[in-house]
Amino acid sequence: MLSLGLGCSPVPDLGQTTVEDTYQIAVDAAARGDYLFAIEAFRRVTAQQPLGEFADDALLGLADAHRATKDFASADEEYRQLVTDYPRSPLVPDAEYKLGLSMSEQSLPASLDQEMTKTAITQFERLIANCPESPLVPDARTRVAELRSRLAEKDYESAMLYFTLGSPEAARIYLESVASGYPDTVWARKALLEEARSFAREGATESAATTYRRLLDLYPDTKEACIAAAEIGPQKP
Repeated sequence: MLSLGLGCSPVPDLGQTTVEDTYQIAVDAAARGDYLFAIEAFRRVTAQQPLGEFADDALLGLADAHRATKDFASADEEYRQLVTDYPRSPLVPDAEYKLGLSMSEQSLPASLDQEMTKTAITQFERLIANCPESPLVPDARTRVAELRSRLAEKDYESAMLYFTLGSPEAARIYLESVASGYPDTVWARKALLEEARSFAREGATESAATTYRRLLDLYPDTKEACIAAAEIGPQKP
């Protein structure tokens, strides 16, 4: 019978348990949400037998437990260590994917700095490139699309701010960045609509018409296209 001897100490005493038993104790602790206990138990497994049967599983569990406590720095380090130290492990795709998840969980709202969003995209794209047969790839693609939409929203909001500040030229630079760089997002068609409107407000009817038509051609069955068709009015050939 295992005696854990927890008492009042936050560090578990695992006694003379085998590596296999220690690993199972860690798994059970993580399952019930006792992540601090799980971290110590997983760490013991990786320390005792770094090349053993449970080493890569324990390292992944350790990273997951750190992530559950929002210790993202430690989680990211453990995920990377699994990929580096156990490159032939079947858990590598899981570690690559979960590293992307960890990074995306650290990503800030669109109005704030987006460096971590870009880092998360790069990580998911690494999984897609290195593990194309993994069943995690479809979800990784979905997450890349969501994160790219956040980047597009950031540039769109910057454009709107420049309009408020009375700098339409700067605003259009950001709008064109959205339209050209993120054509697969909803923000691309919103950007084209606002770009066309800004030209129209300045009396640049030819530029406005060209941009309206670009919106109609690229996104014909969207709400923005319907608005463009109504606003282009007599300019439409």
